[in-house]
Amino acid sequence: MKIAIAGKGGVGKTTISGTLCRVLGRSNNEVLAIDGDPNPNLSVVLGIDKNTTPPPSLSTDIIERVEEAEGKWRFQVKMPFEEILNKFGQKAPDNVTLLMVGKPEVAGTGCMCGSHTVVRELVHSALSSKDSQITVLDTEASLEHMKRGTSRYVDKIYTVVEPYFRSLEAASRFADMAKQLGIERIEAIANKVRNDEERMAITEYCKKINLPIAVFVPFDENVMEADLKGISVIDHNENAPVVKAIEAFAASLNN
Repeated sequence: MKIAIAGKGGVGKTTISGTLCRVLGRSNNEVLAIDGDPNPNLSVVLGIDKNTTPPPSLSTDIIERVEEAEGKWRFQVKMPFEEILNKFGQKAPDNVTLLMVGKPEVAGTGCMCGSHTVVRELVHSALSSKDSQITVLDTEASLEHMKRGTSRYVDKIYTVVEPYFRSLEAASRFADMAKQLGIERIEAIANKVRNDEERMAITEYCKKINLPIAVFVPFDENVMEADLKGISVIDHNENAPVVKAIEAFAASLNN
């Protein structure tokens, strides 16, 4: 199962992604977490000690361009997937392994086109691998990864929304682009929901654009408290409402 978590900046997709990985791992699944954001912070949500020296970030060195018939070109990962995990993977708690895509270290160095290609082909390689692990891709907080087809090879995409119009409107755009990529299962994760009024607003909007809602995740002060400490919310309080909601969501993924 290969999942992408998408959404505009600030909606909580990294908190959702990291907590989902931990919850799935606690159910005896091998989980691969891919941080596809050029401003990466998934490692903190996964519970990796911030003082730990990370392995090398993934870069365009792992892909190659291959010429096909009629002068066409395609990209592919040029090393076995297991080798990628051994060289670039970072162990996290609860059976989770993190792969972090390279981030720009210097301003003004150009676009992130190469990183998008790396993530796309990495997910393709994971999909083609015999490894039975679950893959969760935490995408960039913009539509850029959709335009570049970064999430093309996932089985499911979940767009995280908050109960305000700009977030809902962005979810509609993410859903439309996912359909254009041929991703069959596209659903919303309603996050930071405080009351019935907000729940109804999200429900009505998603119904209007024919976007199913996979789960409602309540607003939870535990998330901010954990973030202030620089730790995972599941390590801060494993009984937090947000954790319980994601546990219920994880249990429904195979249905």
